[in-house]
Order: sequence, then C-alpha cells, then structure tokens
Amino acid sequence: MTKKEAMKLIASHYERIKKIVLMSENKYFPNNKGCYHEDITQDLFVKIQKEIEEIPNNKLEISKFLDRYVYGQSYIYQSIKQLLVNTFRRESKYTRLNYSSLSSSEKRNLIEEIKLKDEESIQEKVDKYVDSFYWFDKKVFNLYRYEFKTHPRAMSKKTKLSESTIYRTVKRCKIKINEKLKDQYYEK
Repeated sequence: MTKKEAMKLIASHYERIKKIVLMSENKYFPNNKGCYHEDITQDLFVKIQKEIEEIPNNKLEISKFLDRYVYGQSYIYQSIKQLLVNTFRRESKYTRLNYSSLSSSEKRNLIEEIKLKDEESIQEKVDKYVDSFYWFDKKVFNLYRYEFKTHPRAMSKKTKLSESTIYRTVKRCKIKINEKLKDQYYEK
C-alpha cells in the first residue's frame, strides 16, 4: 500500500471520525453543543496528512500508521482529545461578541478601546524611553533585555562588568521606566 492509498483509506472513514469528534466534544465540553467538531475533524486530517508525509514509503511503516489511525481507537481518541483541549485553550483567550446586540454607546466605547490599543504598545514606549538614557545605562539595559535574556552572570562574563554593576544599572533603569510609565498603565 502506498501513502496515497493510505490517505484515501483514512479519508473513507471521515464521517466516522467526525462522529467520534462530536461525541468527544459533547463528553468533555458539553456547554459547546458541537460548535467545533468540524474544525477539529479538519485539524485532525491536517495532522494525519503531515504525519503520513513524514513516514518512509514502505509497507511496514504505512501499516503501522494505519494501525494507529484506522484500526486503533485509543490513538485517535487521544489525538482528538488533545486537539479539543488545545482549541478550547486558544479560544478561551478570546470572548465572542455579538456586535449587532450592542447599543450605539457600547459600540462607540468598543471602537475607542480598539483605537487606543492600536496606538503604541508598551514595548515601543519602553524602547523610546530607554533611548533617552545615559549611554552606559542604555547599553547595559538593552544587552540585559535582548541579548542575555535576564542572565546577569553570563552577561558579566561576556562584558567583563561585575554582576553588581549590572544589577544596579538594570534596577535603576527599571525604576526609571516604572516611574515614567506608571501613570499610563496603572490605575490611580
């Protein structure tokens, strides 16, 4: 059997897999009422396609692959469960909004919030402010932030500066940044 034939065999089980996904979604996340089963099924087939492209083109490997996805139920259930969990983790970061049910004042407020978020990120403001620092502070702080990723000991060895100098300089910079940006980002 070739990879193409194996994929056709798996595709012939599409409806059965879709039902398994729907049952799993209703079991683990009953409040969703089957909202995502089609997306999860498609994600699973994309995952299967990627896996089948990576395996060697010999009959033994292809039969092992088919044993996992077509004949072996536990592997497919675990894959579906993992895809469901990942989808709901990703989706839980966002809330769905019915824009048409909002009043005109709520719509205006929402648009204003979006405009404010688009202006400048905190990172950009910090970078602009750090550029105004004394050259030594700016250099040490940027090295600490970007190149050494908060590892002062490694930075000390590379730059031949003492750890205490690095610590004091970074602390001083953080205090300056906090003082400058606290009015904008902290509640009064």
